[in-house]
Amino acid sequence: MSYWGDIARALHDVDPVCPSRVAAAALWEAIATDDVEKAAPGDAPDQVVQAVCAVDRAWLVQLGQDPGTRKESLDQAIAFCQRLRTAHSCSTLPLRYAQVELSAVLGLRNEALERLREARLFSFGKTDTGAVLATARMHDDYSGVISTATATPNRAEADPVETARGLGAVLVPYLAHQRLVEAEDAFASLSRLRLPDVVSLQSLGDRFEYLGLSSQWQRAIALLRHSPMTAVSEASAWSLMNTAVGLALVMREANRADYGNHALGASLSWTTPWGNLELTAWDTVVHAYDVMTGFVRGIAQRFDARNGNNGVSYRVEMRMAAEASGLASRSYGTVTSAVPADRTRLRNQGALLKEVRELLTLSRGYGMESVRQRAMSTAETVSASLSEVVDDSALELVVDLRLAFGRLLAALGANERAQKEHLDTAELSLSQGWTETACAALALASHAAQARGDRAASGRAWRQCRESMESWPMNRPGERCGILVDAVGDPLVAVQVLSALAEVLVEGVEEDHSRASIVREIISRASDQASRCVSSPQNAVKSLARVEERIAPYGRGRGGRRRPGSTATIMSDGQAASGGS
Repeated sequence: MSYWGDIARALHDVDPVCPSRVAAAALWEAIATDDVEKAAPGDAPDQVVQAVCAVDRAWLVQLGQDPGTRKESLDQAIAFCQRLRTAHSCSTLPLRYAQVELSAVLGLRNEALERLREARLFSFGKTDTGAVLATARMHDDYSGVISTATATPNRAEADPVETARGLGAVLVPYLAHQRLVEAEDAFASLSRLRLPDVVSLQSLGDRFEYLGLSSQWQRAIALLRHSPMTAVSEASAWSLMNTAVGLALVMREANRADYGNHALGASLSWTTPWGNLELTAWDTVVHAYDVMTGFVRGIAQRFDARNGNNGVSYRVEMRMAAEASGLASRSYGTVTSAVPADRTRLRNQGALLKEVRELLTLSRGYGMESVRQRAMSTAETVSASLSEVVDDSALELVVDLRLAFGRLLAALGANERAQKEHLDTAELSLSQGWTETACAALALASHAAQARGDRAASGRAWRQCRESMESWPMNRPGERCGILVDAVGDPLVAVQVLSALAEVLVEGVEEDHSRASIVREIISRASDQASRCVSSPQNAVKSLARVEERIAPYGRGRGGRRRPGSTATIMSDGQAASGGS
């Protein structure tokens, strides 16, 4: 308990929105004190789990923004949070978004885009703003970020930190599009927000960069003189470096305007573990430019040494060399945004269903990696189609597409979203009285939850599946079993579902002998599916054998006697055999 107690005490000082670097380092020290592998995540107290889940998204990013944190330590911290969340059935999507944002500090420009694409597809709701903005900054792409803001005095903001990040990110894109009124409007709104000291420092960096690129150096120097920077000791190396980039752009423009020999008029004293920035009010602007660029390059080199690449240095050099005239040629709205799908393709859900089924077949034969890019693109299109196209006259097609889409998500590794998609499909099917597809969807939801380690959710979905089987229609058993098997789409899961269905329907066979023929048809279908499995589920095989023994006295004849002949039997190796009398 002392191990988890140390973590609990360290968590008290970690702000869930903008943790300080000291608190972030102290939490990692508490986690890494003992061998993390020996600390079973399942033994963690509930209050510790809740506290970790509340801060790990911001904490991991803060940890990575310190170049002194080794990559191995960062990987261990991510793995610790993943094990803790998985063991207690918590969503791991925040960690996926944290890794997207960490791609920036790790200098992984291309990986950030691919990770964002996956995280956006795998999520089941609002996209994480921090991850989108981090990727957008790396690619000079702000699609979906630009939005008009009004500088209303004392405006109440539900989340001022997120608002500040969004407003700071749109300043340069507005400048590139020559939308100066909107840019100044966002600037004014940004200056009115009440922010924590660390976020306020980041916001100053955004404003300095905008003022420097727009040649408003007089205004920027005035802002510097009247803005106390009190959060330097709490800020990360990444935050200080970005703020210094904005200041360097301002000093560059002032030098170009022959203001370099004038006094700066403001004192800066940044004492950090990664280098110091010391300027007095009497230092000249040209000297301030040299000091600031040197400070930026020193921190960037530390990141490069940690990362093993030059991604951070390359990016900051590009920013410090940027010119207002070159902003318009950057990529705005073509990288981080989802590729717009053809409206005709979105409406043709039958063709999408055929394509998804083809991909599932190929992935079973050749592996998902062989078709992963195509599968990702198709999944994004299907997701857009299901959210934008509503056709109540084709609900059966919609349900089939949703089932196939959930199976494709699970094949891609997005088990969390696959589980939720299947639960929604089950609800839709039950509302229409389609028991077969409802049972299939619930079984697939249970399988997806089991795949991501959420045993509680898996058990709930499986119980709902068995409860739905209580209302299974007794007519046309072969056709209904066929619908169920096609909806499940996986022989291994199909055997388990048919086994459960046989167990449910065999109840009462002693009073109603007609159930025997229905159950026998289910066993026959299960036998066929078992023959398709590499290794049949032994529990389902044994269950089917018990059910077959129970219906054995009730043959196919009218008199309820067992007709001489053979009956299908499920063997332990998954093959169907004939047992003669």
